[in-house]
Amino acid sequence: MTFPKCGTTWMQEIVWTMLHNPNLDNPKEDETIFLRSPDLSYDMIFDSKSLGGSPIKPIAERFKEIHPGKEMDNGVMADILEALGGPRVIKNHFPFPLLPRDILDTIKVVYVARNPKDMTTSFWNFYSSTNVHEFRGDIDSFARLIMNDGMIYCPYWPHVMAAWEKRHHPNLHFVFYEDLISDIMHELRKINEFLGAGLSEEKLEAIKRHISFSSMKSRAGTLPGNPFKKEQDKTVFFRKGIVGDWKNNFSPELQEEMDQWIKKNLTDTDLNLSWALAE
Repeated sequence: MTFPKCGTTWMQEIVWTMLHNPNLDNPKEDETIFLRSPDLSYDMIFDSKSLGGSPIKPIAERFKEIHPGKEMDNGVMADILEALGGPRVIKNHFPFPLLPRDILDTIKVVYVARNPKDMTTSFWNFYSSTNVHEFRGDIDSFARLIMNDGMIYCPYWPHVMAAWEKRHHPNLHFVFYEDLISDIMHELRKINEFLGAGLSEEKLEAIKRHISFSSMKSRAGTLPGNPFKKEQDKTVFFRKGIVGDWKNNFSPELQEEMDQWIKKNLTDTDLNLSWALAE
């Protein structure tokens, strides 16, 4: 579970690999992550003007395999998820208030949060470089849409805080993207323990190499019928995978505006993002 562009695909691959490919020999590894770890929220994306209500090709084909002859008018993602073998690895951008109240009593949730300025930079680049979303503005106008709850999946802060407030629940693991970047092995050990995967240090080291940004990016360009790409050689889901890229994109005015937005929304909370503010 994440707000978009906070390391979702990276965490999907980490969790799926730990649970289904610990020896790195599962033949389904070559299958797109869209099918190995389907997105619960994708049905509403398919309703975008450019897709016209039609699922992307691999998802439509999988649905037809599961339900030959059945119409897709009522959505496809729940059916595809239901047909997965356990343990299912589900991607989700919805916040906790839109999910069943007892969800943590029945499943484990890994929530990834990220510096909202890096999230905004990545989100803007993604929206500006895809066929599905028709945003054509600059990063300043995009950031103001985020700050004013005018973008899909907003509002941002209730999304993050709903998870932060549940972080002590035994079935929730809350992790910052920045911690994954700074010490991936430390975080892999914690995720291994949280999932109960029981993987050895040797296997975690192998998984570390397998889920490195460069390794994942090299495997990411094989999705057939991918509507997210504008250019055949551009993989928009994996851009830079770094911390602090907002500094290369924000004007001083936007930095100050977003810093004030962060401070305002964290007042009277115990979530400290002082490290995310302008230096």
